[in-house]
Amino acid sequence: MKSDSDISRLSPSMRSHIEACLSLKDEQVAARVTSDAEKDEWFVVKVINFDEKTKEFEVLDEEPGDDEEGGVQKKYKLPASCIIPFPKRHDPSGTQEFPAGRNVLAVYPGTTALYKATVISTPRKVTILVNTVIIQYLLEFDDDEEDGALPQR
Repeated sequence: MKSDSDISRLSPSMRSHIEACLSLKDEQVAARVTSDAEKDEWFVVKVINFDEKTKEFEVLDEEPGDDEEGGVQKKYKLPASCIIPFPKRHDPSGTQEFPAGRNVLAVYPGTTALYKATVISTPRKVTILVNTVIIQYLLEFDDDEEDGALPQR
């Protein structure tokens, strides 16, 4: 069992990684919630806890599931490799810009699901408040569904 004093004995990079993981508590992140490579599902979830011992995140999909899941919120335990933190809203230094043609994962409008998409145009910055800059992109979502469920833009 590790205590706070044990964390100080870790290498600086490992300590930094653990501190970064711990700082995600109560934050929304992108999470790959399936282990099936063919059904690669990513959702926006809320971090409930990070277990330093197992190096796993406990996350909550806050959107109720569809009828097959009984309409309940689901919890997952996921390794760090299945988590992508979002940039902090009030810290533009962590925001990465993507050029046209770049493949990305993006939240599909009106959902909490992330899908593969391609950046169509260079980003446009919009200042909402004095300290808040939003970067907007025009994206083309990949249409991997046979029934064409995802529109192209």
